[in-house]
Amino acid sequence: MELIAESEMKITSVIPIPGGSTLVSEGNVGKYGKVFASHNLYSNSATKNAGNFDGEARALMEDGSAIGATLQGVWKREGNIITIHSLDDATNGDQNYAVIEADMLEMKTNVKVFSV
Repeated sequence: MELIAESEMKITSVIPIPGGSTLVSEGNVGKYGKVFASHNLYSNSATKNAGNFDGEARALMEDGSAIGATLQGVWKREGNIITIHSLDDATNGDQNYAVIEADMLEMKTNVKVFSV
């Protein structure tokens, strides 16, 4: 896999949902320009420290075009860090694997995107 983007995004909100939480974030992500994303984290254990997720992303490119993507995968929390492993399917045909480390105290994420 080839690393195609590395970025820091800001977590703009955390929304409680049945069975988990939704993280909403935004930031500039390499060739995708300004990205807005939501990750619906669902717990699969009594400890609420791991599970699966689904989500959506929207990207506004520098040329004014827009891309959407569905997001899905798994997550795990250790202390204040949530690590998300995401498979992303974009409307422009791109399919990516992303690793997102969300620092819930700092309210920011470090994102690495790899081409599949």
